[in-house]
Amino acid sequence: MNQIKERNEHMKRLGLFLLNVSVMAALPVVAGAAGTYYNGNLYQSPQNRYGMGGAGYGNSYGRGYGQYNDHAMMVKKTTTKKTKKATSKETAKAEKHGFALDLDFRHEFASWNFEMNNAGSKLRYNDLSWNVLSGEGAYYFGDSTPMQIKLGARYGKQFGDSPMVDDDITNGAYAYLDIDEGREYGHAMSLGTSKDGTQMGFNVSFGLTDFFKWGRVKATPSIGYRYFKHELKTESNYGLTMDTFEGNSSHQYINCINAGGEKQCDPLIIFGFYNGSGDYLGYFVGGRLEDDNGDLTSIIADASQIPAGTQFVTVDLGDTYYYEQSGTSHKYETEWAGPYLALDMEYAIDDKNIVSGGVELGLPIYDSKGDQPYRIDWAHPTSVEDKGDFGDAYHLGLNALWSTQLTDTVNFTLGFSYDFYKVTGATAKTFLNATYYESLLDAYEDEYDYYSGVTQTDEVVAYLNELDNQIDALNAQKAAGWSIESSSEVDSIYKSMGIRAGVNIKF
Repeated sequence: MNQIKERNEHMKRLGLFLLNVSVMAALPVVAGAAGTYYNGNLYQSPQNRYGMGGAGYGNSYGRGYGQYNDHAMMVKKTTTKKTKKATSKETAKAEKHGFALDLDFRHEFASWNFEMNNAGSKLRYNDLSWNVLSGEGAYYFGDSTPMQIKLGARYGKQFGDSPMVDDDITNGAYAYLDIDEGREYGHAMSLGTSKDGTQMGFNVSFGLTDFFKWGRVKATPSIGYRYFKHELKTESNYGLTMDTFEGNSSHQYINCINAGGEKQCDPLIIFGFYNGSGDYLGYFVGGRLEDDNGDLTSIIADASQIPAGTQFVTVDLGDTYYYEQSGTSHKYETEWAGPYLALDMEYAIDDKNIVSGGVELGLPIYDSKGDQPYRIDWAHPTSVEDKGDFGDAYHLGLNALWSTQLTDTVNFTLGFSYDFYKVTGATAKTFLNATYYESLLDAYEDEYDYYSGVTQTDEVVAYLNELDNQIDALNAQKAAGWSIESSSEVDSIYKSMGIRAGVNIKF
């Protein structure tokens, strides 16, 4: 009986042992089932994983391998949790939140040209080069408030020298004197050196951060205000100016001829005739006289054009001369300022590299002030001013940027920029030198009084009429405050293309 009782006790202990082993073997499965990321494939027997169908292999090694596999799955699950946590951390890191600062250096190639529609003048500053330092600070409110505020500034210096051309030829000459025989025209062109120019600007904007999303592409619309000013000046200016005369039907001499399709005009030559007492007897505008054979003679007047009693002759070439201006001959300060709309887009290549691009369309107001110190007939320091109204000008800006991560808070950036400013039909205003024109007006009035008291020949009467017209024109300009205003006169374009390199710092 004792042996049977003892045997039953051994069997009972063996049953408990086997039960405990079974429970322990099942614990990894239960743990796996209770795991957060459990799925039906988390635990598989070795037979199912490797297609082993032998019962002996399963009985001998299956459970042990299963326990090892369960342990591996638990390690994998823990790693998955850590990876998930790390990914969440990276996602949070990628969110735009807090302050960021962009600093960069730019080298830009630019040009500024403007032309006057009626006056026929063109001014060209081509092949400009700039070195520019710029910065832009941004504050991102975060995901709960997907908005941003940006504030930027820039300052640049002209790099090297570039040519300036003041052209009063290719867009037509300027007509400034009408007499009975025809019209006098002026032509001029000068070439100078532009250097030591400066530029500056700032912008402020408000945007909706990543408002549009397409996969890895994010787009931010914004509205802002931009101010941009460039100052250019010219030194060592060399030029030529020449007056020509085109006669009408009452003037028998020919000043401009057609030579094989090429128009050629003689410089203006006016001969003034005086008697021995200094009395004015008349004038003659030189030209080429066509004879009966169609040949053109010299521009020198023949004897029949010389009034009787002439004792001496004056020669007036008008504004026909060569000049050199060693100092500052031109200086212009031009502003473009107004609101804009922009759309910026970015694409994340990977965790460390982003490419972005943007387009900006603005409606700036144009204002340009110029000074030409050698013009004694103009006021200084502001000789001319051109102004446009809202809507007369527009600005198109394009940019592209590549950014790569150097540290957790610093990125290196490399990019491209393009800007195009244009105004059409701005109002031009010229400020005259009051002292100069007051003296000229007094001289004309004295001349008129003098010739009103001499013998009234046809030539004297014609001269008095001309003086009277000039006096009336000067009095009209005096009444206007010694200024001349022309609406819809100026078209102006500034454009630049640049490369940039810098850093982006996150705080």
